[in-house]
Amino acid sequence: MTKNLRNLLLAVGIIFLVGCSKDEETLTVVSGEAQIANDTGLSFINSSGFSADYVSYKLRLGTGIEKEYGQSLLGYNYNEMQEGSKTLYQIEVYKDGEQIPFKAFINDEGGESTEVSSTSIIEIANEEILKILLDEQ
Repeated sequence: MTKNLRNLLLAVGIIFLVGCSKDEETLTVVSGEAQIANDTGLSFINSSGFSADYVSYKLRLGTGIEKEYGQSLLGYNYNEMQEGSKTLYQIEVYKDGEQIPFKAFINDEGGESTEVSSTSIIEIANEEILKILLDEQ
């Protein structure tokens, strides 16, 4: 009888530990998603059927000095920035270290795609990641 009670308590303890570990992972994922939702920045993403692994570009705020940025296209990556209007310059896209041709698009509030040229003015809103979609040329 004591052996059965001990086995029952052991089984309940294991179930409790497994249940608790799943809750911790879920909280971490939700916390990470909430952090991304509150960030401000710029992200380049590949469209379906287009494959690139790196993008480089320059940004200028007003008439200030332009800054050069780079971003991996493997997974979800973005560069954190302050909100406001910026001029986007010299976008270059690479696959396996080689520069490749591309087109870049931004979807507006209405869902319409607008092509991004080499000197486009982009508007980054507070607590928003502006996504620029890269596609075949």
